[in-house]
Amino acid sequence: MAEEILKIKALSKSFPGVKALDNVDFALEEGEIRALVGENGAGKSTLIKILAGIHKKSSGSIYFKGKKVEINEPADAKELGLAFIHQDVNLVPYFNAVENIWLGYQYPKNNLFFNKKKMEKKVLELADKLNFKFDLFKAVSELSTADKWLIAILKAFMMDAKLLVLDEPTAALTEKEIRELFSNLKRIKQMGISIIYISHRLEEIFEIADTVTILKNGQKVSDENIEDLNKELLIKFMTGKKSLSRFPKKENNSADKNTVLELKNLSGAGFKNINIEVNKNEILGFFGLVGAGRTELMEAIFGLRNISSGKVLLNNREIKVESPAKMIDQGISLIPEDRRTEGLVLSFNIKENITLPNLIYFLKSKFFNQIDQKKEIEEAEKQVDLLDIKTPSIKKEVEYLSGGNQQKVVISKWLYRNTELFIFDEPTVGIDVGARTEVYELINKIAQASGVILVSSDILEIMGVCDRAAVMSSGRITGILDREEFDQDKILQLAYKGVN
Repeated sequence: MAEEILKIKALSKSFPGVKALDNVDFALEEGEIRALVGENGAGKSTLIKILAGIHKKSSGSIYFKGKKVEINEPADAKELGLAFIHQDVNLVPYFNAVENIWLGYQYPKNNLFFNKKKMEKKVLELADKLNFKFDLFKAVSELSTADKWLIAILKAFMMDAKLLVLDEPTAALTEKEIRELFSNLKRIKQMGISIIYISHRLEEIFEIADTVTILKNGQKVSDENIEDLNKELLIKFMTGKKSLSRFPKKENNSADKNTVLELKNLSGAGFKNINIEVNKNEILGFFGLVGAGRTELMEAIFGLRNISSGKVLLNNREIKVESPAKMIDQGISLIPEDRRTEGLVLSFNIKENITLPNLIYFLKSKFFNQIDQKKEIEEAEKQVDLLDIKTPSIKKEVEYLSGGNQQKVVISKWLYRNTELFIFDEPTVGIDVGARTEVYELINKIAQASGVILVSSDILEIMGVCDRAAVMSSGRITGILDREEFDQDKILQLAYKGVN
């Protein structure tokens, strides 16, 4: 039997007015991959932040390799060998892998100068030990997202990590990169390194984890061996519901073809000769590998990138793409992938975030820049009710909302306007299984009156939500499939078409 590396007993954590963790027990053996799952607000982040020394526990005990330990600051966790790798891997883009890996550690010196040969040798030995194969001397900005994760893992091994905590590691990875990451994690497991794996993608849990700990409302619901679980039972543990319809049925209310957006031979940096139509009451999916050109195309439609040639037609009328402000006025809205930095002002409350891009609608007079605060409050409360945003007040800062509720706030900002086309870029990244269903229902409702483009790296999401799917590879559309033609292998073949 493997030795127990981590044991947590009766761990509790309280914040003003909230008990985030309530008497939680947790145990992990050497060489074990344990998934930590639960809806947003279940207590996963709080548990991890206590282990990382970011939060201090209110009560309870932590044992590491059989000894009781106190983790009061991040340095304590690092000294024990606890390494934390977050979804947004924090690397310096213009440094190479070797430079990033050594950042924060004591550099080997040759008299007064850094000994680069020793630095490189150490990293090469680590990469060889883990069988990680990528260019260690290329700038990080030129590497794939999967390779950036490998750099973060190598950096953890520089401190002789005994336990890795991975938070949503596959959120921005392609199917191929996910396979590569899982292969590497299994190799790390065989070396006796333990892994806590956090993900909202339930399919991954059954592929990579040995065991699962389920949290709900700050309490541990259950510890389970993966062999004793199926998806329905896991969802029941997480949500209290027997099952969830992951992809709610979309009502097609109009049989008439009403084209909202048409792109004719559209080209620019990262995409070429794009021809596509988006109709009212339609959700058009965009799928592709990292670097396929999806983001570049969406940002060009929204006025964030230049268009070198081609035409953009909105409601059969050619429009000039100048800036995001102009495109918003024309009726195009973009819900960005990174909602926390690009879609919200985290320190603002719900009311302020909803109002911010719509100030013109709340002016008391055209001649005086005075906000009608009564109207502002009424409209914000209306949006909260309409979208079922779970909050005690519209004055709650959005940084304290769950991922699903933050996404609803981002969407709500654009419901004041006569929006013809909504562009959703990775709309469910970092959102739990229950909230995902709510977001899908909201997208379906929006599609009843507008055209919708949905960009996703989750092939099951594309197949479950969209009416048609455009697949991109190397900046071009390699195929457009109707729902009846959806097939996972076919979509992947089109995604790899033209990739060297």
